[in-house]
Amino acid sequence: MIKEAIGTGNTVDEAKAAAMVELGISDFDDFTVEVVQTPTKKILGLFGGNPAKVKVSVSLPDPKPEKKESKKDNKKTEKKPEKKAEVKKQEVKEPVKEETVELPMEETNLYPETAEYIKSIVMSLGMQECTITEKSNAEEIYFELDCGDDYGIIIGKRGETLDAIQYLARMVANKGKSSYKRVAINVGNYRAKREETLRILARKTALRAVRQGRNISLEPMNPYERRIIHTAVQEIEGATSHSIGSDLDRRVVISPVEGAKHSGGNRGRNNRNGGRREKKEAYKPEISPDRAPKSDIDGSALYGKVEIRSTITD
Repeated sequence: MIKEAIGTGNTVDEAKAAAMVELGISDFDDFTVEVVQTPTKKILGLFGGNPAKVKVSVSLPDPKPEKKESKKDNKKTEKKPEKKAEVKKQEVKEPVKEETVELPMEETNLYPETAEYIKSIVMSLGMQECTITEKSNAEEIYFELDCGDDYGIIIGKRGETLDAIQYLARMVANKGKSSYKRVAINVGNYRAKREETLRILARKTALRAVRQGRNISLEPMNPYERRIIHTAVQEIEGATSHSIGSDLDRRVVISPVEGAKHSGGNRGRNNRNGGRREKKEAYKPEISPDRAPKSDIDGSALYGKVEIRSTITD
């Protein structure tokens, strides 16, 4: 197969080079050159003139007919899609929350001095008799008092006396010991009753705080009672709690969560109009059209004639 190309240029060499570039051949290939047109100069450098034209011919082998690929070959050449490596999803195990397990209390007699100290305080309050049962484990010491039916003086107002006795007993029980233990004193099942009372108080106060949309402060409490309040408030949706103050004046404040909506309700006269107050119009006295308006310029009194009567009695 012969392939030809005609190149143009200012000279024959330039035209030849252009044709060879078009054919994609070099000086090492076999090709023939034919000068089609020789270059002529322009008259006065402005008119006429022709570029050089050269035809280059090269003999190339006939292209081999392409083999038609059979279906079998296609099947062989087709690459099977690579299977993506299956990434096994690692099961993320949630951390198991450790449940606080209360250790069982066993009846013991390891702290007789503390028991005698508690009994001396109780007897000094005017009690005739007092039996103390001691139970303990690795973390806590529990003293149950049996002082008959009249034990109100031991509890005191809101358990203040019982808390004071418990504080002193804790100091005595842990004196000179390497490991610290909590001390709890109960009489007449007061602790359980007090805990239930505090839970009811916390729930009612939390609901009121959410409904009214304001903070409500409770009375000062010890750490044990404040912890009961905080736990109960967490069960009420839209309510939260925190402690303020210090020492004996530390107390719990229950408040609505920020952004929580509250329905304050309509009170008083506003209920009749859906909570909206009616605007009262300014009073305008009715003036009869036949009545001429009074004027201070005419010398007439603003409130009419005032007569003063005096009565003289002997």
